[in-house]
Amino acid sequence: MLRQQIYTVLIFIAAAILFGRILAVDRLDVRELQRLRLAQIQPRLEQKETELRQQTNNEERIQVELKKTYQKLIRDAMLESPFLSGNDRSRWCTIRALVEPDMRVLRKIIKSDGSEKYEYVWYAIDKVQNIKGWDTIDMVKHELPDQPGQAYLYSSKPPLLPTLLAIPYAVIYWGSGQQWSLGNEPYLVVRIILILCNLLPLVYCWILLIRLIERFGTTDWGRIFCVAFVCFGTFLSTFVVTLNNHLPAVFCVTISFYCSVRILFDQEIRRRYFFGSGFFGFLAVACELPALSFCAGVGLLLLLKYPRQTLFYFLPATVLVASAFFATNEIAHKTLLPAYSQRDWYFYEYERGGVLRDSYWKNPVGIDRGEASRFNYVIHSTVGHHGLFLLTPVWLLSFIGLGIWLVQPFDKQLRYWALFILSLSLVVFTFYMAQEQANRNYGGMTSALRWLFWFVPLWSVPLVTATDVFSRFRWSRAVALVLLAISVMSATYPIWNPWSHPWVYQMMIYLNVPEIIQ
Repeated sequence: MLRQQIYTVLIFIAAAILFGRILAVDRLDVRELQRLRLAQIQPRLEQKETELRQQTNNEERIQVELKKTYQKLIRDAMLESPFLSGNDRSRWCTIRALVEPDMRVLRKIIKSDGSEKYEYVWYAIDKVQNIKGWDTIDMVKHELPDQPGQAYLYSSKPPLLPTLLAIPYAVIYWGSGQQWSLGNEPYLVVRIILILCNLLPLVYCWILLIRLIERFGTTDWGRIFCVAFVCFGTFLSTFVVTLNNHLPAVFCVTISFYCSVRILFDQEIRRRYFFGSGFFGFLAVACELPALSFCAGVGLLLLLKYPRQTLFYFLPATVLVASAFFATNEIAHKTLLPAYSQRDWYFYEYERGGVLRDSYWKNPVGIDRGEASRFNYVIHSTVGHHGLFLLTPVWLLSFIGLGIWLVQPFDKQLRYWALFILSLSLVVFTFYMAQEQANRNYGGMTSALRWLFWFVPLWSVPLVTATDVFSRFRWSRAVALVLLAISVMSATYPIWNPWSHPWVYQMMIYLNVPEIIQ
């Protein structure tokens, strides 16, 4: 089939582009400064040699001191890194602390008989964050219940995902005899893990979404348009070069959604579909807490139609993931609740490089101060500088598609799904809009509303219904292509680092628009 061949070509092109971006992952914003620093090394080395020769004639001592000076100057000059922000470094810190024995924190415990024992403080990142280039603002600090007065630093991210990501790193680290480590070979290790944990799952999700697009689409043009958008027009491709929780959430929602469609629309009631829907549905919750509404809604739809299979396979799968989520929180923080729910843990002092510092969150700057006006927040989150429909206007067609699903008289199942997705979208969006000012920050320094990324699979499938309608006329196809072009441009704009502001935000800064938070 020609369409299948076109899909294959699109996937290979998109995957090759992302593979190239992963191989090129680097902090290019500091490259010029690093070049200037490296250029100063030789003059400083010559100056140091002159000083040493004035002090001594011992050639061996001179060479030893010059070598030490050279190594220090190189360390101080190097700024480039495969870690693109404090957000992804936070997770990398946890991964490194879990796998590398030298990066784990030891604590001393005085037993009741007066003897001492030492044990690891699992998930603590005090040692890692103290290394040059490994600093992060996304961390918390708290005491352990059995050791008051002694607090430790932790990533503010839920520990289940870093624990899972630590598995491939452990294989790389121990399989290479500890030679391929995040300390010795950061670029190599990071790129391998990004390919394994970001790129390959994304390609698999594209394949599942194509199957759904094929199932619900009716025209060649509409289907090909949707596949092109999925491959090139969403911010999933933008974030494939960095470790984050948003892509795994998308992977999980896609698989759960696919399994649910197979059950409800195709009457595929094999156990694996119920188990897959529940397992990945709740794993999405572990990555994006608001996805609990998706998992619960899917569970309810399945329960109403297939109660026995849902209770015996869907429900136990969710319990399995939930147990792992709460267990890792308990091990890390001695509480079942994730760190981000403990606001007082964000305000602390900590030591870095021998200097006592305040937590970034005591006095956040720029966009992290939060939008003072809730009205402005709603506007800029929809059609403004971080606007869902301005940066990715193809989503307008998706909601048209949901509207068509809602009013069509032929398929009740489609109407139920349309009502479910629309309600889910409204509830989650309202949840974020209702946040207090400190949390009204558009996701921080980021190129889009990243906390809505997990809706990509849910909005991509009804999109094909709208594009089928738009395919009938030349003018409507032209409109759709313009929307696609803007979406692709927005996703491509932050090509080297997704942790940067959208093009609309940058343009408003250039035009000195007063509402911009800097």
